[in-house]
Amino acid sequence: MTSRYRQHVVMVIVFLTFFLILNVQSSGAFNNLKQGNQGPDVLALQQHLQQLGYFSGKPTGYFGTVTTYSVKKFQLNYGLKPDGIVGVQTNSLINRLLGLNNNNHKEVLGFYTADEPGMPSSLATVKSHSNLLTSISPFWYRLNRNDPSSLELYAGQTWQEVTELLNFSKKNNIGNYVLIHNLLYGSSTISKDVVHSALVNPQKRWKLVMNIYNLVKNQGYSGVTIDIENIYSGDRGLYIQFLKELSSQFKPAGLKIISCVPSKTTDKPQGGWGDSFDYSTEGLYADKLVVMAYDEHSSGSSPGPIASKQYVENVVKYALTKLPPEKILLGVAGFGFDWNTYTGTSRYISYQMAADTARQYNRWIQWDANQQVPYYGYTDKFGFWHSVYFENASSLAAKLDIVNSYNLGGIAIWRLGLEDPSSWKVISDKFYS
Repeated sequence: MTSRYRQHVVMVIVFLTFFLILNVQSSGAFNNLKQGNQGPDVLALQQHLQQLGYFSGKPTGYFGTVTTYSVKKFQLNYGLKPDGIVGVQTNSLINRLLGLNNNNHKEVLGFYTADEPGMPSSLATVKSHSNLLTSISPFWYRLNRNDPSSLELYAGQTWQEVTELLNFSKKNNIGNYVLIHNLLYGSSTISKDVVHSALVNPQKRWKLVMNIYNLVKNQGYSGVTIDIENIYSGDRGLYIQFLKELSSQFKPAGLKIISCVPSKTTDKPQGGWGDSFDYSTEGLYADKLVVMAYDEHSSGSSPGPIASKQYVENVVKYALTKLPPEKILLGVAGFGFDWNTYTGTSRYISYQMAADTARQYNRWIQWDANQQVPYYGYTDKFGFWHSVYFENASSLAAKLDIVNSYNLGGIAIWRLGLEDPSSWKVISDKFYS
């Protein structure tokens, strides 16, 4: 073999090796995890090992000596080479034991409502984007304040719309999770009292469980979304007991439970609105948790982003210390607020309303690159200054990147019909491309 020929062979081998490496990387093949690595993949690994009983520390996202020891112990118990490195074989076994699906499928759940003042029903959006929606959750029922163990229709829908939506979702293979809530009684205290009355008495609580079960079973829903948002901190344990009893009826029947929880970054049982909810224990009984990562600024606050990128990421990082990523649906907003800074009041707005108001007052919509949200301001006809923050396709893209980075189960959109129409192209690109 001549030196020129040998040189040619070496060059071919180098080229082929480079091509193979590049091809493996671009195909999305699993990358080994080992000591010194850090990030969302390591955090997910630690949570999965914790579920299997091999990791007893707090998941941090850093692959250190504790994680290495946990991996080696797992490998020894299943006859694998105990090298402490999570390769394809170790990763596949972990996923198989947990019943995890390794494909890139994401849940796209849309909350559904009837018409609101100045805002259309969600029905047209469901029909237009049924190819991207995996499930819907109609905001139709709440606890009856006169008999909290029973349910009442509340949301302005008609039985014709209920039937039409149920039939459409079944025909198009879209999951349909009827929503039960304790909101909009006109008083925050009433909301809390209704829940307390329903849950504190075991007989009433069981009656509520069976009323929900019978509604779902008899009307043919895929399951239920429990959106109990406002409870007394002392009822935290009662709410868990309710979910446990609900699960005892739903799971044997093959019905799913989705639980909505307010966003938070700490766990203080005697804290604020979100602190009355125990993410990790709820996750034992609910199939998915919608972590409502919005209202960073809300109707009663000062103006600011509905959900800045850093805020959402902080909420996700906390949730991942309590739940495996596949259980989490990131709640994303389609709405915004228009704050009148003089009167201290605010207006709940859709994307279209935000765009129309900007045109009406001849204002450019600006982009906050740090917080990844759109905003603008204007002076109304009375001379009052308004500050407007809302969500659009670009701000949604930043949130979907977080979903993908941390391998969350998907998203839940509040609500269908409020969002930027371009959001659906973003969802398609981020989740299905």
